[in-house]
Order: sequence, then C-alpha cells, then structure tokens
Amino acid sequence: MISRVTQCVLLLPNIREALRSYAGQSFLFRVLRDYQRFGITDVTLLTTAGTSDFLPCLHEKLPLQGTLTTYTLPTFTVEVLQQVAPLLSETFFLARGDRLCDGAVFPLLPLMTAHLETPRSIVDPNGTPALTLLSKQALKTMPASTSLMSLFHTHSEKITVDSPVLSPDTLPFSAYPLHRPAVFLDRDGVLNYDHGYIGTRERFEWITGTFSALRRIARSGHHIFIVTNQSGVARGYYSEDDVKSLMSWAIASIRSEGATIDDWRYCPFHPTAAIEHYRQDSEWRKPAPGMIQDLLMKWEVQPADCFLIGDQETDLQAAAAAGMPAYQVTSEKTLLDWTMELLP
Repeated sequence: MISRVTQCVLLLPNIREALRSYAGQSFLFRVLRDYQRFGITDVTLLTTAGTSDFLPCLHEKLPLQGTLTTYTLPTFTVEVLQQVAPLLSETFFLARGDRLCDGAVFPLLPLMTAHLETPRSIVDPNGTPALTLLSKQALKTMPASTSLMSLFHTHSEKITVDSPVLSPDTLPFSAYPLHRPAVFLDRDGVLNYDHGYIGTRERFEWITGTFSALRRIARSGHHIFIVTNQSGVARGYYSEDDVKSLMSWAIASIRSEGATIDDWRYCPFHPTAAIEHYRQDSEWRKPAPGMIQDLLMKWEVQPADCFLIGDQETDLQAAAAAGMPAYQVTSEKTLLDWTMELLP
C-alpha cells in the first residue's frame, strides 16, 4: 500500500507579513494552495501573535476541502509539537507560512512515501530552508527546548535544489504567478490501458512513459487535472467508493514517482444506466464540459491557458466546448509523445 504525506505544520513568525495581499490574495493563501497541489490538505498554523479570525474566509477560498486549524503560542519549540503529537501524522511537513517553495517540492515527492528516521530539509542554493519532512519518532528524540526554527538548519539532512525560496518581499510575480496554466487529462486510454470499465487496481495497467510525461508537465509549472467518465458506476460494475479508492491509489503512485495530480473529477452518470439513480444526461459527462468548467472555476484557471489530452472524440468535444485545444492519444502517439511536443 502506497502511503502519502497529507499534513503540514506551518510556522507563522510574522502573521501580518504572511497575510500581506498580492493580486487580491494573501501570500499565505498562495502557500496553502501550492501545498494542496501535492495533497497537503491537513494544515496546522502555529503563530506567536495575532488572531485566527482570517481562517474561515481563507479556508473557503481554497480549491480543495481539508482541515485548517491554528494555535497561538508563546514560542516555537519542539515541546509544542511533542504536546500535540497525538494530532500529528506519523510523517508530516514542517514549514514556514511566510516562505514559498518555487518548485522545490518536486525533489521531495519521492520521499513522501518513506518513513523517516532522520529529518530531511529542502534548502535553496543560498541555504535558505523551504520545508522539512519529520516523523513523530524523530520528534521524540529531540530536546524539548529546541527551537522549531533551528530544525531547518541543524537537525536534518539537507537536499539542495535549484529553485529559490521566496518570501513576501521577494516574490517575482512574472516568474511565479498565482494563476497557472493547466493540462487536462482523460484517464483510461491516456494514463492507463483501457481494458474497459476499470474499477480495481488489479485491472489498472500504467501505459509506458506515463510517469515521465506527468513529471514533465508538473515541472513546466502547469496544473494537472484528470477528467474521467465512469459509466461503470451507472452500469453497476463498481461503486463510486471504488472509483475514489482507485484514484487515491493512482495519485499516490504518481506522487511517489515525482509528479502530481492537482485535482480530478469523474462522472458516474449515463442516460441509459442500469441503476436508476445514475440514469440521467449529465453536464459532467463528456462530451459536455461540466467537469472541465468546474475545475477551471475552483482553481481560477483561464481556458485560453489550457489544453486537454484524451483518447476519445468525446474528450476533444468536451475541450472544445470549454474553449481550449485538445490532442488525441493513439497507439502511435502516447501522452509522453504529446508532452514532449507541446512542452519542449
């Protein structure tokens, strides 16, 4: 079973700085939304001053559901984390809420499935820390008086990356915009071989080159979204829970290979469904564009900045209806081929 890190403890030594507005959103909003792209949806904010009144508004603007809690503390020490250890996952990130990893998270993704005995930190070429991956086991061995800020520098192995660590004072908007372009992908026939109505891992077979293609897309700065018709639910072959379980495993597999899926949508409906509950013409079922449009709205993406890659004519029709170009996977031209051509 592939596990994944979904929790981050964010330190806010200067909450006013983290809440400074840029292009209509706070710096902290950018930080949280970037973590959500990699499945980090359980966030604890630690601050030494300020108020949590901003949390409800901030939380409801984020594209993914999750938990966002805050604690006001006199100081940042290991003792604080040791006291809240029952609320922590076995492995979690420790990071600063006023620092942004400009792509630095990619080298860390293969570590997200590991159980760590030694903490590991991402640092930029100047030695500035971005985030640290910790385990509760390692936390138990640390002196209670140790400053959490010092963990980034002195209590972890270092992984240096090329990308800079950004702060509210240094964020280059032209190079790191809030609103990213996006690549939409069909699933069956694009990421995995389409054996017909795939609802279990046993029948899920990755197409050669898929992980390389996804790494290429992710490192280009694009969101990666999956939109998939799942009429197997309507026909009674498998359940919606089966779809979600399979996708959770597939996305964890992708992240363990150094890429990500930012978000995904599925449509379980069909106009001639065997199960009455699912018997309807849905605006989410391709060739209708509903799934695409919902993702565009949630992640504030412009269709002119996107394209779709699918294997069926209905995929291309859905993309056209949403206002974006589309490209068709064939037996001769795979997802990897298309990404090498479109993202040279």
